[in-house]
Amino acid sequence: MPDTPKSTQTIQVGDTVAYKLNGTPVPDAQGKVIGLFKTKGGKTLADVQWDKLGPPKRLNVESLTKVQRPGTLA
Repeated sequence: MPDTPKSTQTIQVGDTVAYKLNGTPVPDAQGKVIGLFKTKGGKTLADVQWDKLGPPKRLNVESLTKVQRPGTLA
């Protein structure tokens, strides 16, 4: 059975993130991670302070991708 590819991107508190819908980042759904939590099932959930209303405050980190805010350096 082939290995399932896993995301190597690590989401941390303070990261700027975008919500992913069907694997594609939603440009208008960006925010800052303000907390991370592990569930009993081993999943990691992130609390996100969104720039605009939209996605739920707490969601699985697999639904997020790191982004860079315009005007910031890498």
